[in-house]
Amino acid sequence: MNLIFIHGRDQQGKNPQELQTQWEEALERGWSNAGLSRPNNLNVIFPFYGDKLIELMEVLETPLVADVTTRGAAPDTKEASLRGEMLAELAENAGITDEDIKAHYSGQAVEKGPLNWEWIQAILRALDSTPMGEATLDLFTRDVYVYLTNRAIRKAINKIIKDKFNGEPCVVVGHSLGTVVLYNVLRELGSQANAKYCMTLGSPLGIKAIKRLLVPPALAMPTGVLEWFNAYDERDVVALRPLDSEVFPIDPSVRNKSDVDNHTDNRHGIVGYLDDREVAQWIYNALTQ
Repeated sequence: MNLIFIHGRDQQGKNPQELQTQWEEALERGWSNAGLSRPNNLNVIFPFYGDKLIELMEVLETPLVADVTTRGAAPDTKEASLRGEMLAELAENAGITDEDIKAHYSGQAVEKGPLNWEWIQAILRALDSTPMGEATLDLFTRDVYVYLTNRAIRKAINKIIKDKFNGEPCVVVGHSLGTVVLYNVLRELGSQANAKYCMTLGSPLGIKAIKRLLVPPALAMPTGVLEWFNAYDERDVVALRPLDSEVFPIDPSVRNKSDVDNHTDNRHGIVGYLDDREVAQWIYNALTQ
């Protein structure tokens, strides 16, 4: 059976084999915690797109939120709206109030909203109090925004992943931005993916602005997938909420696990998800059914 891992952002310059080993070792710890061992005839596939993503980002020269007014970059209202919405939702999920944001706001008058870049920057500075921090969340929203709005970049990244599907039965596991890639790739491949089970870890798919960029077509369970399992730590600021019938209305509905105790520093790291006992148990069951 093939197990396909789809990593998230910020992996550029890293050794793909070492990353794959890190993922496998974390999963095997999870299996050990569950009293299981590695399934026989398991083939792990780890498509690496980290270098290609940053290469394309550098060509595009999309500014970070922190650079828009402080360094003279021209604001784009569409980008401001979408990235501002993302950051506002992240702040709300983290329990950050308008008063917290105002403490970081330097404008003459408080004009809240996604079209006010200074307000967006204030949200970002307030988010620096979260485990992921200001800089990481700035990069995260930029990369997600560009992947979802730039067709050429999305096509290039998706191709790297799609080329690893060989028509054999597989289980697909994505993390962070990789869950957005996973969803798009499985929708594009349809039954050709032959993916009966998929898992999303630390997924931002519940963010309203991200969800809107996925349609059309209407949200749906990828063709051929029998079960979708979504797991997250409620302290993970990127994984806003469960992908339940209210947030992510598809049929059959996504199965959610919200009580992962992600032990990584930012509560978002892949190791803290894969070595969770129930996560590992679900992957084992999917691989051996």
